Amino acid sequence: MLEIGITLLILLFFIFPIPGVAVCLGTWTCYLIYGKLLLLNRQPYRWKKIVWIHFLNGAANMILSLAIAFMMALLVYFLIFDSTRLFIFNLIFCFLISIRWFDFTHVIYRHLVSKLQPLSLPAPKDSVFCMLIGQQSGTGIGIGMKSVSLDSGYAYWNGHQLIFDGIMARKIFSRNSILTVEKISSEKIKIVPARKNLNEKAEAWIIIIRQQFYPFRTRELRDQWFQQLSGLQDSDTRGFEVDDDLESARIPSA
Repeated sequence: MLEIGITLLILLFFIFPIPGVAVCLGTWTCYLIYGKLLLLNRQPYRWKKIVWIHFLNGAANMILSLAIAFMMALLVYFLIFDSTRLFIFNLIFCFLISIRWFDFTHVIYRHLVSKLQPLSLPAPKDSVFCMLIGQQSGTGIGIGMKSVSLDSGYAYWNGHQLIFDGIMARKIFSRNSILTVEKISSEKIKIVPARKNLNEKAEAWIIIIRQQFYPFRTRELRDQWFQQLSGLQDSDTRGFEVDDDLESARIPSA
């Protein structure tokens, strides 16, 4: 069934390229808006401001990335080659690079979030500012899990435990309480608990490290956290090169 759907999609692009692109972009936009609205509706009322700050910072990042992409494409258009198609290509290409590699508003986000409840953010030594997203399955449209909660705070290690002190709550992750841990990008780690807390909606957690202007520079820190959470030792992972960011480990049961 999936192969038939992909084949029909390819035929749609070849036969009707402009309507096909319009349909795909429209469907993807609706899917993204649905995810944002779902997160906003599931977030506790008292802490909806965290979600709004996240949305506004994301919009600001998009605007700044688009501005930089426009200037770079315009520079190429006037100084190198005055082609409209090349201008559009450079605009899209530079925008995608900028939105992925640069986090313009990470300092502003941290400042605004810390104002919501400063006493809950002690920022201990060697702590790292992170976002913690709770995910749940069976939320409606699409497959997989959707975001149902968003928290921000500082994460730090206490022995073999990763402690997250957030605005909303405090979470403790350790090897004994984790079923699987997975790398999903340069700054993100997905954790599936071994047992679901009945008092929480989330079935999995995504930790997003927002400590630097360049998110890809947190890859080394992400790898350290991944190894500690999964129980991998340096002797076991030395000489092992990761070719794909999507790497996961299942924690063996005691």
